[in-house]
Amino acid sequence: MKNIDRQKTFLSGGFVLALDVVLSIAASLLAVLLVRSVSEPFAALNVFILRWEILSLIGSVVGFSVMGTYNVVILHSTYRTIGKQVGAIIIKEAFILAYLMFAPHRLSWEGRIENLIIVLDGLLTLVMAIGFRVLIIMIYQTMLKSPEENIDRLSVMIFGTGYKSIAMLSRFELSPHYNPIGFITTDKGEQGKEINDRKVYYAGTREDLQSLQSRVGVEGILFASEEDARELGRETISECISLGIHVLMAPKVGELKLSAAPEATSKAQSEEQAGTYIPDGMSTFEVIVKRFVDCALAGALLLVFSPLFLYCYIAIKKEDDGPVIYSQERIGRFGRPFRIYKFRTMRTDAEKAGPALFAGEEDTRITRIGKHLRAHHLDELPQLWNVFIGDMAFVGPRPERKFYIDQIMEKDPRYYFLYQIRPGVTSYATFFNGYCDTVDKMVRRLEYDLYYLRNRSWWFDIKILWKTFTNIVGGKKF
Repeated sequence: MKNIDRQKTFLSGGFVLALDVVLSIAASLLAVLLVRSVSEPFAALNVFILRWEILSLIGSVVGFSVMGTYNVVILHSTYRTIGKQVGAIIIKEAFILAYLMFAPHRLSWEGRIENLIIVLDGLLTLVMAIGFRVLIIMIYQTMLKSPEENIDRLSVMIFGTGYKSIAMLSRFELSPHYNPIGFITTDKGEQGKEINDRKVYYAGTREDLQSLQSRVGVEGILFASEEDARELGRETISECISLGIHVLMAPKVGELKLSAAPEATSKAQSEEQAGTYIPDGMSTFEVIVKRFVDCALAGALLLVFSPLFLYCYIAIKKEDDGPVIYSQERIGRFGRPFRIYKFRTMRTDAEKAGPALFAGEEDTRITRIGKHLRAHHLDELPQLWNVFIGDMAFVGPRPERKFYIDQIMEKDPRYYFLYQIRPGVTSYATFFNGYCDTVDKMVRRLEYDLYYLRNRSWWFDIKILWKTFTNIVGGKKF
């Protein structure tokens, strides 16, 4: 199968940067004119527009350059740039706002409605920038000539240049899930060579990986064996994870059993048994919308439930005067550690002997008020903050400690696939597997979490949230 020449087929970074800036300036002009149309007449309108457009130009160039949206211009990654677009627009509007607040000669508009223009400017810029990328996708989709140019395939590099790696290239060239774009090596002497029309790239540092990510759009690295993975090194693999580059093993990763998820197809099972990458069921656009909704909803609930926070604070303090909030390190998206927050329900010395799982209602470490908080799931209210700041989502696999993840990985390495998504306050697995007080239950829970990963959608999340709500209101234990 012929490899796609991505550098020639798709738009250059410079062109995309210029077009983004032009669209941003046009959005700024439209925002000013729209606000002007509903405001009082303004004599110096032309001067105001000129100054605003200059600020928009400077802010746009800085924002899009800092966020690097122009680097991700290959077709399969266009949806993935939406998050960076949002960041670039925030920088642009922050620059304009800073000028309005601190410049010695402010832009002057009778009625002082510059803030309204900033909001409208940001929204219009976002719509126009994203609209352009969606349009590009639609145009290229109509121009695709063959199945090998399927934009949904994961762009991967194969580690090493040995016969196993070359054989893997032949194996995955026809895969509907992979687009092998080259080889990656830690041997500088191999750099620049070509094997079966695929270039060999050197990557020895984080900067090398970042460069490959931006220049050629690598989304994953495939290893023919565990020995190859060890050759790359634990530190480099950790860097891949932190950058969002998937590290995937070619050998079989175990049999998939989803007795409580009948919707899983035999095709999906055979793919996973063959070691095929388990993709996220949501598109990047859907993930961004999900994150926006999670953030907005978490912020609102933090305000609505503030009386409950006060109640829990007083109740915990009244019982033993210990710390109210309990935090613990968990592993989240891309394998990054974060602090999860809960209202403390156990004694302060509950884990003096080392990590230990909750042993149920008869656990002697739990406090009197702790039993009450757990019974009504009030202890998990502080996780709204975790959702608000982006460590967690409302729906996703429950986060675990590295201590237990290492044990799960020994039995089923597919846990690694869960690093693609944020962990959740509630999960699909909760309804079938309940609370996991043993590692074996955690391994069994993994089957449901992988099913959720593959099939998740907005509607699936809504059903999980609704079922969680009805279970809590109905007093069901889970």
